[in-house]
Amino acid sequence: MICCRSSGSACAQGAQLRTDRRGFLKISAAAGTAATQTAARALAAGASKPTAFTELFLDNALIEASPGAARKLNRPRKHVLNPVVYPENWFEGDYIQPYTTMYDAADKLFKMWARSGSDHSENYLDGNAGYMIYVTSPDGLRWDRPKLGVTALRGRRDHSVIFTSDMVARTVNPEALARFIAPSRPLAPQGKKAFFWSVVKHPDPPSASYSYVALAVVQDHRRGAHIAHSPDGIHWWCEESPFWQTPHDIAGFGDDCLMQLLHDGARRKWIVYRRIIPEFSERMIGSASDRERKPVDRYNRAYAFAESNDLREWTNHRFILAMDPDDPPDTELYQFSCHKFGHLWAGYMSVFHLRDQSIDIQLATSRDGIAFTRVCRGEPFIPSGPPGYCDYMAMACDQSAPVMVDDTVFLYYAALNVRHDSGPRKAGERGGVALATFKRDRFASLETGEPGSGLCRVITKPFAVNHPNLYLNASTWAEGSIRVEALTPDWKPIEGFSEPEATTIRGDALDHPVRWKSNASAGSLVGKTIRLKFHMTRARMYAMTFSDSERKLNPVDAAYRDDLRGDSNTKLI
Repeated sequence: MICCRSSGSACAQGAQLRTDRRGFLKISAAAGTAATQTAARALAAGASKPTAFTELFLDNALIEASPGAARKLNRPRKHVLNPVVYPENWFEGDYIQPYTTMYDAADKLFKMWARSGSDHSENYLDGNAGYMIYVTSPDGLRWDRPKLGVTALRGRRDHSVIFTSDMVARTVNPEALARFIAPSRPLAPQGKKAFFWSVVKHPDPPSASYSYVALAVVQDHRRGAHIAHSPDGIHWWCEESPFWQTPHDIAGFGDDCLMQLLHDGARRKWIVYRRIIPEFSERMIGSASDRERKPVDRYNRAYAFAESNDLREWTNHRFILAMDPDDPPDTELYQFSCHKFGHLWAGYMSVFHLRDQSIDIQLATSRDGIAFTRVCRGEPFIPSGPPGYCDYMAMACDQSAPVMVDDTVFLYYAALNVRHDSGPRKAGERGGVALATFKRDRFASLETGEPGSGLCRVITKPFAVNHPNLYLNASTWAEGSIRVEALTPDWKPIEGFSEPEATTIRGDALDHPVRWKSNASAGSLVGKTIRLKFHMTRARMYAMTFSDSERKLNPVDAAYRDDLRGDSNTKLI
C-alpha cells in the first residue's frame, strides 16, 4: 500500500492489506572557441571521463556558418497500432496516460506508470476518479497488466492499480502540517484524484525504500508537489508535506500538477520542472497571503525550475519557459518534459492551441537544463492528429532517461481523441498511450538545399578534440555526398585532413566513419583545437560523434529513411 511518512503516528492502512512502517521497510529490504569548450568542460565535470562526445546540431552553439544548409525536423514515425495501450479492463476507466515510461535493461522490460480513471462518476473506483496503474511490455507494443493486489477496489485485487487517494493519509503530524499551507478555497475536483510523475531509479538511494522516487500529487486533499518513494516501483510511500507549493496551489483555483523530476548525473543534482501560472505572482513559492488571491482573467501556463542535492532542500527556483511574442497568441505551454542525450538536453513542449483545442508536441534543447532554445520554432515534432483521431491531443509525458533499444528511440505520449474543452468524456471518446519512434540522435538534421543551389557547407566553431574516432549520423540521396575537412582555428586546412584527401560518405547510416586517404581516424588531432568543415551535396547530417572506441556502420533500414530517394548503398568512396 501507499503510506504517508510519519513521525510517531500510525500509517494509513488499506481494507485488507496492512503495511505499517516496519512492514514497508521489510518490503524495502527484500526489493533489495567558447561555447563548445564550455560544453566540453561540463562533460569533464562528471564522475568519470566520457568515452564519447555527440553533437546533435539542435542549436547553433557549435555552428559558425552554414551556407546552403538549413535545419529541418526529423519527425518520428507514429506506430500503426496506436494507441498501443488503451482502456480495456474493468479498472482502467476512460483513459490511460503514460506519466512515466522506462526501459529496464536488467529486466529486459519496458515499464510504464500510467494515470488512469474516468470523468464519469458511475465509472469511479470506490470514488477514485484518477489513480495510477503499472503495466509492462517485453517489446514496447504488447503491454501486460500484472495483477498486483496492492489494494482492494470494489472488493477485488485482480488489478494493476498501485496508487490512489485513499492510500494516502488525510491527517498528518503537526511538524508536517506546519509546512503545508491549506488553501482557503479547497479544490473540489470530480472524484478523488492521486497520481505521480517521473519515476526515477535513485542512483544512490539512502535506503532500500528510496530505490525509486517520483513526484506525487494528491489533488483532492494535498495541494502541492510531494516526493514519493518505493523499494520496487510498486509499493509507494508518499511524504507528508509538499516540498513546493506555488501561489496558484494556495489560491485554490486550480492545480499546477504537471511536472517532472529527473537526476542530472553530471552535476549530481535533482531537478524539478513544474507548471506554474505566473499571472498569480512573480514568486515561484507560495505564502499564506496567496490564500486570499482573486482569480485572474487568463491562466497563461508556463514552467519553472528548482534543484536539490538530497530531494529535501530545494533552491534556485526560477521561471524558465513559456510561449513568447514570436509564438501565435492563441498558444500556451501546456506541459513540458526533457531528458539528456549525452551533454545536451532534448525538451518536449506540449503546445496547447486554444483556437481548435488541439495539442501537439514541439522540440526544444538546452546546454544546461535551464536555458532552452526552440528547435524549428512553431513546427510540431509530433503533430496532433486530425479531429477525432486518437492523438488530437498529444502530450509528451515523462521519460526521465531516453527509452532506447537497439538504436531506436521509443517516445510514448498521452493521446486523446477529443478537444481539451469537451468536458466529461462521451461514448467513443477516450485516451490512450501512443508510440512514436525514431533512430538514435535523429531529432533534426542540417540539410542541403535543392539541386542546383550549389555546394553546401557547414563550418563549426573551434573546439578541442578529445577522442580519436569521428563518426557521422547522416544520409544522402541521388548520389549525394559528404566530405569532411579539418581546419585550424584560423580556417587553414590541416595537412592530411584537407577536403581533397577526405573519403566520400554516401548512404544512410548512424555511424559513418570519417576518414582521409592518409588518416584512418582523427587520432593525430587529439589534444588540438580545430574546426570541421562539411562539404555536402544532396545530404543531411543529424549528428557527429567523437568516440574512444570503433563503431559499426549501422546502416538505417528503409522504414526509417527520410525519403525514398535515399541511397540504398551505404559506403565510403
